[in-house]
Amino acid sequence: MRVELPYGEKELTFDIADKNLVDVIQPREYIAPARPENIIKNAITNPIGKERLSDIARRGDKVAIVVEDHTRPCPTKDILPPILEELSRAGVNDSDIVIIIGNGIHSPPDFETIRKVVGDKITRNYRIITNDAEHGDYVYVGKTKYGNEVEVLREYVERDIKIITGNIEYHYFAGYDGTRRSILPGISSEKTIQFNHRMMFDENARAGELRNNPVHHDMNDAMHLAGCDFAFNVVLNSNRRVVGAWAGIPDPVLDAGAKVVDEMYKIKVKEKADIVITAAGGYPHDIDLFQACKALHMAVPVVKEGGVIILVGECRNGHGNEVYYEWMKKYSNSDEVKSALMEKFVTGAHKAYYHFRTIEKYNVILVSDMDEKEVKEVFRMTPERDIERALNMALDIAGGDAGVRVIPYGTNTLVIPEG
Repeated sequence: MRVELPYGEKELTFDIADKNLVDVIQPREYIAPARPENIIKNAITNPIGKERLSDIARRGDKVAIVVEDHTRPCPTKDILPPILEELSRAGVNDSDIVIIIGNGIHSPPDFETIRKVVGDKITRNYRIITNDAEHGDYVYVGKTKYGNEVEVLREYVERDIKIITGNIEYHYFAGYDGTRRSILPGISSEKTIQFNHRMMFDENARAGELRNNPVHHDMNDAMHLAGCDFAFNVVLNSNRRVVGAWAGIPDPVLDAGAKVVDEMYKIKVKEKADIVITAAGGYPHDIDLFQACKALHMAVPVVKEGGVIILVGECRNGHGNEVYYEWMKKYSNSDEVKSALMEKFVTGAHKAYYHFRTIEKYNVILVSDMDEKEVKEVFRMTPERDIERALNMALDIAGGDAGVRVIPYGTNTLVIPEG
């Protein structure tokens, strides 16, 4: 069978023998409308549990709008114009609006990257700032029920009207991205992010789980402490087209979006496979290894222990995080990393823990554009440029009759073994 996988901004194609192919896990796609802007505008003008933005805001109000950074596929260029139109309708001046890139601990994007995220016109006409989790100007807004002392960017906290935007998809320990992520980690201090992320060791901190997930609840508390007057989130299909949009009170917005994500991307399978080929889902999910490895972690529940995982991701920006890189060099196994993190949690190092935990149980082959020496010596994966050679290598390890499962959109897809 001929199989196609997203890779950066292109596709990789390869063949799998019918005797080996177990399944190709595709999402149950929602068809995007011909004019997705209508979905966006309808959500903004018919918010859940809230008045329209044009009725909430008034002339003279200072407004903050938080948007996703370049590591998320959110269509910010399509989302911002109707929101700005609502604010203009209320009499808010453009000069009273600040757009904040909610990049959390990610490196602040440069001007060109910001321009790609928000568009030329908005870049020219509005003030845009980024989050610097280590050195930003933060305000203490209160303590969560978990004891997290929440510090959020002053530029957001002191505004009259606070708006958050983003897209909802699975997150491997927060349950889902969306809504509260705009605040924590989006525009929070490193100290606040570290406290939150150290709860990732809880058994309920996993993809698709909200009810008992302490990471999610801590994020949600932080959002409410910081304040949110209006939330707007979308859900995308695998073609990055908007298939759902919701606005208003953040909690029902997240619930509505998560339901659609589950309907499209939660897939049950009868058995685990000897080999799993998982693609991060193309750019920006495979912009670097730090992001692409989310697909690696999502694949773990459906591969047999001791089996092979082939991770497919371009990784045009290399490893993507210096702390992740240094901890992979410094430590030898997941127990060492966990002990160090329990003593002092360091954001970015959490990725090294997940990474070690996976490579300790599975043979991992990385198909990417990364430096092969770095992949092998630092990240302890087998590097490969060609997907078919990677598959042959996996079959040599698992056996010529091994079953192969393919997950083209591994970051977004939650595959669950029955039983």
